[in-house]
Amino acid sequence: MHKRLFWLITCLLVLTMVAVGCGGGATPVPQQPPAEEPKAEEPKAEEPKAEEPKAEEPKAEEAMEEKPDLTIIWFAWQPCEALGELSAQYEAANVTVNCVPISEWYNTTFTDFAAQGGADLVIMDSQWIGEAVVGGHVMDLTDFMAANIEVDDYVPAALSAYGEYPPGSQNYYGVAIEGDTQMLVYRKDLFEEAGFAPPQTWTELLEQAQFFKDSDLIENGYTTFWCGDVACYDQMATVWNQMAWSFGGALWDPNTYQVDGVLNSPENLAALEFAAELFKTGPEGSANFSFDQTVGAVCSGSTAMTTIWFGFGAAFIDPDGCAESGNLAFGVVPGEKEHVISLGGMGLSVSSYTKNPDAALDYIKWVESEDIQLEWAKLGGFSARKSILASDTFINATPYNPAFAESYLLVKDFWNVPEYAALLEPQMKYLNLAVSGQMDPQEALDEIAIEQQEILDEAYPGGPPQ
Repeated sequence: MHKRLFWLITCLLVLTMVAVGCGGGATPVPQQPPAEEPKAEEPKAEEPKAEEPKAEEPKAEEAMEEKPDLTIIWFAWQPCEALGELSAQYEAANVTVNCVPISEWYNTTFTDFAAQGGADLVIMDSQWIGEAVVGGHVMDLTDFMAANIEVDDYVPAALSAYGEYPPGSQNYYGVAIEGDTQMLVYRKDLFEEAGFAPPQTWTELLEQAQFFKDSDLIENGYTTFWCGDVACYDQMATVWNQMAWSFGGALWDPNTYQVDGVLNSPENLAALEFAAELFKTGPEGSANFSFDQTVGAVCSGSTAMTTIWFGFGAAFIDPDGCAESGNLAFGVVPGEKEHVISLGGMGLSVSSYTKNPDAALDYIKWVESEDIQLEWAKLGGFSARKSILASDTFINATPYNPAFAESYLLVKDFWNVPEYAALLEPQMKYLNLAVSGQMDPQEALDEIAIEQQEILDEAYPGGPPQ
């Protein structure tokens, strides 16, 4: 509606100026006065001067200086609200941040793309980049970023995950707007009573979780967002991926697009069997847990610890919404043979269908600047810039920011190819069945590998794209 109103006002201004500038709209001025009465026509010839069209110039300037309207689409969570608050400080455009339900986020974004309309700037999950680029839905930002963004200051994994396509090409279609990864949230009072330090390995975390499950201190040891339903997007996958990577496994070979023989490896089997044991230390029904249930299990006092995205940190420090907020502490998700944590967060891209591409690029330059990234940190946002992560402003912004600054240097992402959604579905389904004890872990990995390999082989019969 803002865009339509702007264009209506602009059109009315233009029509008004045309009417005034012509002068003879109400009193026609002949181009050549009649020969028999040349003097009688002279006053009419002077009428435009009497109307002084130059007096209307301020209106023309006002029309030219009218701020453009920009819209951004993201999903509804605290960082989206914070971005709206931050964008209200931007003086060069009127920026509206639309926070849609997470279940509608993807469909709204790509439905708008299909209609060649919608938001001017889109915040997309890292795995959507391939689909958006192949579809021609987002602008190439490579040259813009080289000239306007301090690329070398970004965590390399974030720079790649949030906008690079094809992987390794150094062609960018998005720049980080919200860094994220997972954190450890634990009951410091119970850890002190049990004599525990924050776990350094997944094996140590399991031992602590089993202790709490069997103790009288608390009902459950550990839980997380184990949900494997399609409606839960990538939750189960991002829980287990970091375990697999830390146990020495891999999801696929990105150079050959080979899954079978890579995903169903001994290392990944050990990681999946481990996850099944860890699951047993959680609440009843936690196989279907999503984010809200995970936060609730810790905040209600039923569960000793979780691993969850830093983006939900604000929920844990709110005493009105989290009864145990005063007893919680935050740490780095542990490793095992290696130390790798799932990358979350999103990039900011410019829609190919925006009517204001220059204004959209100017906004990105502003929001990614050092001063504004520091303001973003004060509002609870997570920068992907190394200089910001190391700043006192960022470290002191929240109780969990010190852990984020350390954790974000350990992140890793998974496939961001256009076939992402198809690849995700079997991984979510079979991992959940294995973790919840409904399927043998090796059989689950074998089935995922078979189905994912078929998807990639059909999409790339000649091998990976060059």
